[in-house]
Amino acid sequence: MPTGRDMLVLSLAFLAAYLPIDWLTFIHARPSLNITPWNPPAGLYVALLLWTGVRGAPMVFAMLVLADLVVRGHPASTASLLLSNLVIVAGYGGAAQILRRRVSIDLALNRVRDVGRLVGVTFLSAAVVAPAFVGVFVLDGALAAADLPMLAFQYWLGDVIGIAVVTPFLLLLYGPERTPAWSLPTVPSAVQTAAITAALVIVFLPIGNDQFNLFYVLFLPLVWVAVSHGLSGAVLAALTIQIGLIAGLQVIGFPLHAVVYHQTLMLALAITALFLGALVSERREVEARLREHEAELAHAARLAVTGEMASALAHELNQPLLAAISYARAAQRVLDSSDTPPRAQDLIDKAVRQAERAGEVIRGLRTFLRKGTPQLAPEPAADVVRETLALVRADASYNRVVLRVDMAEPLPPVLCDRVQIEQVLLNLVHNSIEAIAAAGSPVREVILRVRAEAHDGLIFDVEDTGPGVAADMVERLYSPFATTKSAGMGLGLPICRSIVEGHGGWLRLARTSAAGSVFQVFLPAAPESPSAP
Repeated sequence: MPTGRDMLVLSLAFLAAYLPIDWLTFIHARPSLNITPWNPPAGLYVALLLWTGVRGAPMVFAMLVLADLVVRGHPASTASLLLSNLVIVAGYGGAAQILRRRVSIDLALNRVRDVGRLVGVTFLSAAVVAPAFVGVFVLDGALAAADLPMLAFQYWLGDVIGIAVVTPFLLLLYGPERTPAWSLPTVPSAVQTAAITAALVIVFLPIGNDQFNLFYVLFLPLVWVAVSHGLSGAVLAALTIQIGLIAGLQVIGFPLHAVVYHQTLMLALAITALFLGALVSERREVEARLREHEAELAHAARLAVTGEMASALAHELNQPLLAAISYARAAQRVLDSSDTPPRAQDLIDKAVRQAERAGEVIRGLRTFLRKGTPQLAPEPAADVVRETLALVRADASYNRVVLRVDMAEPLPPVLCDRVQIEQVLLNLVHNSIEAIAAAGSPVREVILRVRAEAHDGLIFDVEDTGPGVAADMVERLYSPFATTKSAGMGLGLPICRSIVEGHGGWLRLARTSAAGSVFQVFLPAAPESPSAP
């Protein structure tokens, strides 16, 4: 459904285009009735009704009446003027509603079935509108009843060619639901344009009593364009051929029956262009989706291999870590029996704690890679932040980056697997430090903010003064193996997001610019324990 702004754009474009197009393309002597085998305005108002639905019907009716009065002079009665145009609006308005509501075609015509439904419904509607339209003037006495079949066919032919040639072109040109709304159909190459021109010249060569015997040559460049450019190029080529054909007929001055004959052939040409172009476009889209799916499968396979490698690595590292802890404990016992400086005991205690922590990290990684459930428990947010910064402080000092903490106390405890969440925050802070160091930012600061969120959770902000995330990386941040680091694998953020989502939270890039970035992590707060009786 187009917005108010879209309706304004469509209305102004329709009002500006309809009368000039009707005046230029009405190829009969004036004044006359609008019964012609060449009626591009039909394609114009069918496109408008497809875009706007019943909201556009009053405007179409007003312009039809105005065009009959201004362009042709309308020699019949006022009643026939109003009734005949009401028949058009009712017939094609109903067709547009069927296409929009009942069969729900994609107005971008991305499928062969959408083209088939557009052609089928509008052509059948034209078959109802044509005899009803002509019948109004027969009843009014402006036309003889004996002429009704031929005039109805002539009117039907003009409308369906206008719809087949003009409506798809306009639907591809403008789509209120697309971004951007305007898009130019693919223009055939210079060689293809020359081939179309040559085919039109051949068609008008005086061969055999000045009869057009070479119309079929027009199919050759049309098929070439359709195969090369799909529906977008095919509709433009068909429109070009139609304009060239009518212009040639008018220059040479062939009678109306010749126009009807060649418009009948043009209808076959237009239908061929639509279906062949749609088939090529749909096949290309399917191939593009298959390539994208294959790329996703390749990424998944690489991630699976990486997971297996990480799991095996975690298993191998666990043993030496356990051995290192055992040796450190043994060294403590030996040192306990001698006069050991307290500083040595403290350092050994720290080494043991970090080795034990490394073991927890490895166990957590193996659990994650095996799709295990994180061990959730209420944890003080301040302790999580403090432990994270303690682990990264040396790296920050080495890179001359200032670490700051901003916590809006009091904070509810966060429900999390503490080791996993500390690893997430550690990864984000490390990334910020590396970005600042690589860019040589004059202001070198990372701020870790924590605040309670109204929706029963906490938000952790990691804000830095680095160069920001590159525009081409924003959409690929969480894609496996997407990285800007020369030595990076591009697995940090995807794994971090998976961990956070496994906790029932989310991870996102909240803001980025040349002055820095802000990553946000939301985690649910631990439920309040029931008060004791």
